[in-house]
Amino acid sequence: MLEQIDHRGKRFTIDDEDGVDDVARERCRRDELLERQAQREIRELECAKAVAGPVGKHSGVEVLRR
Repeated sequence: MLEQIDHRGKRFTIDDEDGVDDVARERCRRDELLERQAQREIRELECAKAVAGPVGKHSGVEVLRR
């Protein structure tokens, strides 16, 4: 355990990795899952844009947007 003082002068401790609580682990796991989902959705969007091509090329796409 390492004791530190933050920029406001308050003391806090840093535990080793074994001291990380279950709430923090769950939060990290959830963040990782959300990050993977966001990356997957970005790839899907880029793929859809590549398949659809530019808007001006397909007049049918413009009709659907109205």
